[in-house]
Amino acid sequence: MRVYTVRMYKRSFVPLLLSVAIVLVAATVSMPRVAHALGTSFGGRIFIFKPCHIGPMPAIWISIIPAGPFQPIYIWTPATLTFLSGPPSHAGQEILGVADTPITCSIGIYPLPPGQRMQIVGTSPF
Repeated sequence: MRVYTVRMYKRSFVPLLLSVAIVLVAATVSMPRVAHALGTSFGGRIFIFKPCHIGPMPAIWISIIPAGPFQPIYIWTPATLTFLSGPPSHAGQEILGVADTPITCSIGIYPLPPGQRMQIVGTSPF
């Protein structure tokens, strides 16, 4: 017959608590570092560059050759936070940024396919 003491009872929870702590730390460390509520990152080389407008506001519709699993169409607006060499200016430029919501722009009365609005963007100088 075995007699259980308080010390033996507490000791039995230590491995359980330790394993739960290890699982929580591993889950926290392996979580993605991208905040999808703020937008998704994108990057690549500009393939098609078309100036357009969203109502009275000027915009730039671009299609990129993605450098990863990104959608290929993005739209620059004056509200886009722009770094390095200014807004996209021609095909062949490298571009990197964060996009958030789908929008569309048009050339005259003809709408272009919708793309994601660039929230933050940086371009190469050439």
